[in-house]
Amino acid sequence: MPIEGVGLGFINNISAAFGIKSFLLLFLVFYSVFALLLFRQVQIMNQKLPTSLSPTLRFVGILHVGVALAVLFLIAGIF
Repeated sequence: MPIEGVGLGFINNISAAFGIKSFLLLFLVFYSVFALLLFRQVQIMNQKLPTSLSPTLRFVGILHVGVALAVLFLIAGIF
């Protein structure tokens, strides 16, 4: 029995496209979590230091989370 075929059969089936897709989905999941954390930081900042700019920052934070999640679901749906 040749040593090349022992236990490495699944590695030969993994293509570069699968690796790129996996990396992209993992990146988008982490980016979505980052967007949620950033929105939470904006909420805390607005509670501690309310300004006239607070509603605008809250809107931009919500928009950022929405776009991050929309891109994640769009790419997950395509793959």
